[in-house]
Amino acid sequence: MKNKLILIILFAILLLAGCSEKTDKEIFYDAQKKIVGIETYICTADITVYGNKKPQKYTVKQWFKAPDKCRIEIQSPESLRGKKTIYNGKRAWVSHPKIGQEWLMEKFSSSMEKKMFLGHFINNFLNTENATISRKIINDEDYIVMETEIPGNHPYFNKEKLLFDTKQYYPYRLQVFDIEDDVRIDVKFLSFSYNESIDDKIFNIR
Repeated sequence: MKNKLILIILFAILLLAGCSEKTDKEIFYDAQKKIVGIETYICTADITVYGNKKPQKYTVKQWFKAPDKCRIEIQSPESLRGKKTIYNGKRAWVSHPKIGQEWLMEKFSSSMEKKMFLGHFINNFLNTENATISRKIINDEDYIVMETEIPGNHPYFNKEKLLFDTKQYYPYRLQVFDIEDDVRIDVKFLSFSYNESIDDKIFNIR
């Protein structure tokens, strides 16, 4: 009877230990391990770009393959539907079927389009000494907040912030801020798939 009681107590201790919440340090480590392990991703997102005029809103699909290949296709608004930007690691190409035009984009590395990719954020986060990571409750949801500077001293693209959920470590929101700390680009992820098989052909430029 005594041995049985001891076993019950030990089982209860192990059960409680297994159910205990992770510490902030453990959660931060898991989140960073997750983004470091990203080789590819496919996602859809709602993007709002804030300029000097009325905010511009888009729904897009993105493909990314490390270290820097990326593709973005606009799904809405209808006037821009089908427009795509492809970067093959060396050059960027834009196709706009609605107006029947296509062209090579100059200086893609400093473009607004590149700032919309999580892959761009990861590169900055891992290669700066000024990156920070914290935990924050927003609308009763628990998030990891990763923040980093954007190199280049651009007045409109000064820093960026990524919100990760603390349960499955999926990105929720990516925001780019100007030097006045105002949001310039707001990316809300609708769906996200890690390390999907992506054919290199989708990054081919004509």
